[in-house]
Amino acid sequence: MRAGVRAKAAAGLLIVLTLPAGLAAGLGALWAGAAVTGNRYVALTAGAAAMGGVAWWMCRSAMRHVTGSPLARGAVPVAVAAVELAVAAIPVGGLLFGGPPSTPMAAGPGTGHWDLPTGSRIAYTRTPARGERRRDTPVILVHGGPGAPDTEPSPLAPALAAEGFDVYAYHQVGAGRSSRLPDVTGYTLARHVADLDAVRAATGAERVVLAGVSWGAQLTAAYLAAHPDRVARAVVASPGTMWSPAYPGNRQLTDSGLRDQDTAVRDRHPRLLLAHLLIQLAGPRVTHALLPDEAMDGEFESLVGDLDLSSGCPGRPLRQRPAGAGFWANAMSANDARRAPDPRPALREVAVPVLVLRGTCDYLRPEVAREYADVLPNAVFHAIDGAGHDLAHDRPDTYRDLVTTFLRE
Repeated sequence: MRAGVRAKAAAGLLIVLTLPAGLAAGLGALWAGAAVTGNRYVALTAGAAAMGGVAWWMCRSAMRHVTGSPLARGAVPVAVAAVELAVAAIPVGGLLFGGPPSTPMAAGPGTGHWDLPTGSRIAYTRTPARGERRRDTPVILVHGGPGAPDTEPSPLAPALAAEGFDVYAYHQVGAGRSSRLPDVTGYTLARHVADLDAVRAATGAERVVLAGVSWGAQLTAAYLAAHPDRVARAVVASPGTMWSPAYPGNRQLTDSGLRDQDTAVRDRHPRLLLAHLLIQLAGPRVTHALLPDEAMDGEFESLVGDLDLSSGCPGRPLRQRPAGAGFWANAMSANDARRAPDPRPALREVAVPVLVLRGTCDYLRPEVAREYADVLPNAVFHAIDGAGHDLAHDRPDTYRDLVTTFLRE
């Protein structure tokens, strides 16, 4: 009698443990499948097989001690396994397949590609110089993000072309019409600096003018620290942190900017939060296998469109929806920048003239931009009233005139 009671108690325990054991087996197989194959469909198949198999086996073992009916011992374990798979499919499917689609960037006039010696295939748009005076230092526009190329045309390109500059707007690797890296750990600050130098060489110029926006300003600073002799002048607009470790824990954001970012991610884009958490827990390669570029780029684009870049000032709606964003270029480049060496000692020795621009309503703290003027010995700082982070959109005429005047000198 006691043996029968113990057998039924053990059977009940097995049934209770069926769900967590099946879930653990499924997640383990999903993780291992992604790590070994790099294919999320193979990983999902392995995870589903492991989850269903463990649930079926445990339930079948329990049912052998509960009922003598062969039909019950066969049907119930199958039903339990099917229910567990169905329940798990909802959150897993929502995480891996539930994002909005990405918007590809259309090729415009002057769009081409460079196959760089770094291995990057880089898309660019050239606006050729016009007028009688042609300058031998082309301007390279360095977009922000990371991984967020400009959707709306920059007001700088036609204005600087009229001043005799060839202007190149390029898409950094992992974004826009440029190539994506199969190994996402390759998105590093050093890789972006190497690509930028290869872009300079592709223009045929010994020295160039750099015009970086947001993260593009941080990349410009890193390039200046590495190759000061290859830059004639530089413009940094709404610059991101010169050195990320100086502002841990999003301290570079204003209070309103931090609230806006946290609200957008938490309330409207939890998949991004989960993806970053998975990167920390499972590592970037496993996470990229489960959440490849096509699964995450649209989500990141949507976040970019939701952010209020003019906190504290009346904003204007974007004329075009964000497009061409690269989640993995953003996530991994930003992570690597937090481990990068401090460029400020080298930048204090750089004599290149630099124009630093910041809108009074930028969602980044004023000291972030001020540091560029304080560290670079030949820098000039200018505040633009009533503008947020996107100077080209909020105050295009002022932005264009300040940059044109600075480069005309």
